[in-house]
Amino acid sequence: MNMEIRLPAVLATATVLLGGLAVWSHQQANELRDTPVARNVALTDNARTSQVKGEVTDVVNTVFSYNYADTSKTDAAARTRLTGKAVQQYDGMFAEVRKQGPGQKLVLTTTVTEGAVKMLQGDRARLLLFADQRSTRGSDGKSSYAGAMLAVDAVRRAGHWRIAAIDTLSGTASKP
Repeated sequence: MNMEIRLPAVLATATVLLGGLAVWSHQQANELRDTPVARNVALTDNARTSQVKGEVTDVVNTVFSYNYADTSKTDAAARTRLTGKAVQQYDGMFAEVRKQGPGQKLVLTTTVTEGAVKMLQGDRARLLLFADQRSTRGSDGKSSYAGAMLAVDAVRRAGHWRIAAIDTLSGTASKP
């Protein structure tokens, strides 16, 4: 009789303990899935990572290139592919180019050479881009080359990635 009472008590205790362990494990798993690192799919979703990197690279190549003889491509890209504070940041960066470009017959070509997606969560991304810039002044035929490093925040709107913030990594641009 003593054994008959002990077995159900032991089984009931084991059931309660295992149930508690299951609930605790489930909560721990949910906490792990709900961290910013777990939501960042930059390293796990190759297709989306490639898409954002490609689109943002195209935007940077276009908006940071300039031809004094035909500014329409650059202006159109800036109007449609920049948003938020990136619009004002870009206007500030490019004000001198627009001012002196026609007089110097300036042609500026920007080519992103390397890039990485640091963060990709939903419709938001942060990228680090390295670019080569070549400027040629038609007024005196002089050319110069420079490297550029940018961190950009991008948002996906209406099916396209747009640049929302630009950090030139010089310490002077506003941080996102």
